[in-house]
Order: sequence, then C-alpha cells, then structure tokens
Amino acid sequence: MDFTSGATVGPRFDQGGYDLGLGNNVYGFLPSAAGAPDVARAFRGAGWRVRRSGWTEYEVEHTYAQLELRPDTPLRFGGAVVPGRIGDLLSAFSALGLAHVVELYDEDGGETVYRS
Repeated sequence: MDFTSGATVGPRFDQGGYDLGLGNNVYGFLPSAAGAPDVARAFRGAGWRVRRSGWTEYEVEHTYAQLELRPDTPLRFGGAVVPGRIGDLLSAFSALGLAHVVELYDEDGGETVYRS
C-alpha cells in the first residue's frame, strides 16, 4: 500500500479536552523498525489513520495520539499524546512488535522515559 498526502480512513486525533499547548509532548525512536513505510503500514493494519506528510515522512494518528514518523536510523518519531493515554501508545507499539524508547514531557517540562 502506498500512502498519499490524503489520509486513509481511521480515527482522528482527539485531544479529549486536554490542552497540549499546541505542541508536541512525545518523542522517541523505534530501534528495531525496518523503515517508515513499513511502520506506517503496520499502524494502518492496526486501524490507525495514516498519511504521507513529506517525501519520506508519515503521520499516524488515533484518537489519543498523533505521530510523525521520520526515516532516520533508527526510525524517529515526534508528536502528541493525550495526557493519561501514554499506556495506550506504549501498548500499540508492543502490539505491533516494535521495540521503543519514548520520552514524554508533562506540562511543567518534566520528562519520563519508557523503554521496551
């Protein structure tokens, strides 16, 4: 499946009334990922909304998270996750078999790091 800048069918990101400060609060990398297109396809297969956001970048989103996948080595991502839903994002990575390192920043600038 090749993605375009128009998104596939899937759930839209919904901040759920939380103020994310109009910025990103989650960053990380997927050290075992084969590449951004493969990860985008995996998220699509799991029911996420996916679109190509650049020549080599992809955006994946669900009701609780919106991530930009960047084809660095290792594959990196940045985006937003609704506070209190980080567990859902970590579960999504695990369900897709993706080893991950995730940095979550709270509204006070505090950082929590999660590793699989």
